[in-house]
Amino acid sequence: MTILVTGATGNIGGKVLARLHAAGHSVRALTRDPARAQLPSGIEVVGADLGLPDTLPDALDGVQKVFLMSLGHNKRTHDANLVAVARKTGVEHIVQLSTLGVAEVEEENDTPLGLWHRQAEKALTESGLAWTILRPNGFMTVALGWADAARGDGVVRSPVADLPEALVDPQDIADVAVRALTEPGHEGRTYALTGPEALTAREQVAVLGSVLGRKLRFEQISIEEHRAVMAGLYGEATADGVVAALRKALESGDDFRGRLFPDVQGVLGRRARSFRDWAEAHTADFA
Repeated sequence: MTILVTGATGNIGGKVLARLHAAGHSVRALTRDPARAQLPSGIEVVGADLGLPDTLPDALDGVQKVFLMSLGHNKRTHDANLVAVARKTGVEHIVQLSTLGVAEVEEENDTPLGLWHRQAEKALTESGLAWTILRPNGFMTVALGWADAARGDGVVRSPVADLPEALVDPQDIADVAVRALTEPGHEGRTYALTGPEALTAREQVAVLGSVLGRKLRFEQISIEEHRAVMAGLYGEATADGVVAALRKALESGDDFRGRLFPDVQGVLGRRARSFRDWAEAHTADFA
């Protein structure tokens, strides 16, 4: 069985790829630029672009299972492109990375970010292929953006101060994805992935400071300042989608992101990693 991993050089896809390879599975990494992938020897690397459907048939040739992830405002079209080609090339099962909120927010009240994921999910679930959908909450690794502040003046800045979020460790997302790709019984299942606790940004900063043994201070910034940073990293359209979701969460005051779900433990048979667990594993990133 050959498993294709998209986003193979990214935060989640790279972890999924490494786990599958270490366990001895036949894996193929999809990337737009194989020459820059720098993946371990023994991993087949193919060049393709989810935005260019004509590049996908060769990448999917001989593949039985796919880990599918894409980001930003192109997600709906990129996922649909791969699903359409997968139907023609004999793929049997796709594990798709989506986002928490698709089931928690009604479609008519959704944000652009939610609608992109909703449409991507629909392309898969209506394809006739076997599917598993992973809906993670926000990633704990977002806190890596605080590393420079932690090393510098100790002032961590964010537009969200007191909104609880049950953030999830990307390691847990990858572990669940690998189980879904390699074990029977996950077809037709949707998993909501969160950590074991809901913490505000202030509380996260306090935990991080405790782990690092440093005095860190939280400072709230405007959404406009946050949007400028997001646009520089991910582009204007994606920044607008993220900010729209953020504004809605702050205005409502009752956000689903603070809800806890048991699916990580249900799939893995252990508790989800906490933010303190994550911080202790990443102290070197703040050194």
